[in-house]
Amino acid sequence: MTSGATQGVALPRGYTASSFFHHVLQEAAVQFPAVLGSAALPGSAGAFKKSYADALVRFEAARAAAPERVEIARFIARRTQEQLQFANGEQSQALDEHLQERVEPPELTPTVFTGAPGLVPEVPFEGRVYRGREILALAEQLRERRHITVAAVAALRFILDRCDANGGTLDLRGHRFAVLGAGAELSPAAIWLRAGAEVLWIDLQSPAARIGSASELAGTLVQSAANDLLKQPRELLAAVRRFAEDGPVHLCMLAYAGGASQEWRLGAAMNAIARQLEPRHVRSLSCFVSPTTAAHVYPEDISAAQERFAARPGWHSALMAVGALPTPGHVQSGDATVARAIVSIQGLSYQAAQYVSKMITAESFAVYGLDLSSETRRPVTVSANVAGITRTRSLSHPVFQAAFVGAPAFGVQIFDPETTRALNGLLILHDLLNPHAPGAAGVEALPTQKARGLLSQQVHGGIYCLPYALEPAIRAAAVIGMARKPSVLFASKRGRDLTF
Repeated sequence: MTSGATQGVALPRGYTASSFFHHVLQEAAVQFPAVLGSAALPGSAGAFKKSYADALVRFEAARAAAPERVEIARFIARRTQEQLQFANGEQSQALDEHLQERVEPPELTPTVFTGAPGLVPEVPFEGRVYRGREILALAEQLRERRHITVAAVAALRFILDRCDANGGTLDLRGHRFAVLGAGAELSPAAIWLRAGAEVLWIDLQSPAARIGSASELAGTLVQSAANDLLKQPRELLAAVRRFAEDGPVHLCMLAYAGGASQEWRLGAAMNAIARQLEPRHVRSLSCFVSPTTAAHVYPEDISAAQERFAARPGWHSALMAVGALPTPGHVQSGDATVARAIVSIQGLSYQAAQYVSKMITAESFAVYGLDLSSETRRPVTVSANVAGITRTRSLSHPVFQAAFVGAPAFGVQIFDPETTRALNGLLILHDLLNPHAPGAAGVEALPTQKARGLLSQQVHGGIYCLPYALEPAIRAAAVIGMARKPSVLFASKRGRDLTF
């Protein structure tokens, strides 16, 4: 399948999502042969498509262990953005050129809410709502189960301490968020409005279904007359610029849609908009990272995987004996460990969006800033935390529905959208408010150290503690789930389904 775009943001003509992904990785391998040669990237796009789950993990392990880690990231991010197009029927031009053409901003319509500013943090989880300091007890519980990292617990502790210092609430008056994909099911835009922030809402979906009762909101909602990231990126860039004239913004990049390479094209469009903004207009950048990409695993979870392998039940050993649970669950290169957590059924466009548009580009922004070509470092504050596997509507497949039911057999937690929205929304706020957060612009560290810390706050639900590759474990969990609840095979595609 090609980019699928006859109008709007498009992959280079002649490329599919898989062949373009292979192309930019191959360019990096040629540019950095001493570092990436050991990754043994398949030589052809066809071979890459068949084996990308393992190939990308090897590639990332080699990159992450190298002193040139961030240089490679910046090269991949830059080469990707340079080759993207804006299509208009049979005509096309470079996306960057299209965005450099100035247009009048679309109409921005504010709605001022009159509720009392101040948010009492709360996290719904398994039938209970945890409020205030109770969230820290929940975080410790999840850490003991090895479902979140120590760094994530520390971040939640910081934000709760800040609440305590402010009488138990979060007050975001004076903070301004431009949210690309504000209507996404995991978007915390409504949470920020409750805390008194000003929010520019950019999404095809109206805010009415997402923001709740107006009486609970205290901030200002600003709606743009333009709202299509793929077809109107130039107009939306103008909207963000106009919004930022009243003060720098937190640019949140949360838009998602599947099919026809939309995942990657949306990620590329959001990054392109960010790159065209002036540094003075950007207070921070944020996104959620999927746990099912070539993600980094930290020592606490490596140890947990070893413990689980040593204490594995007999039926795990039986599956291993017939090749149904391949080990190990991680690939190590030097001091870098990367999870074998890619799920191929999600597709190469999804994976490219996660790896290139999120992980790789986040590292580049955090170290070098918005200009991917400049040798001068002007870092911007970046939040790029791993969000858990969540029951949303964005991907429908009976295998995943069955895997939900069987996941506890592998010690894996599947989260509800409201839980992920609350937990990861609080983690974003930590990253924006704590001047010592791993991705804070003012934190001085070696590029490799800053990049390593950037992804350390993880709500991974236990999948990084698996001693097995994730995809075979999902298949085994699905068999267990179908045995326990056969009805999942007939689940409606309109029901709640799995996204990562």
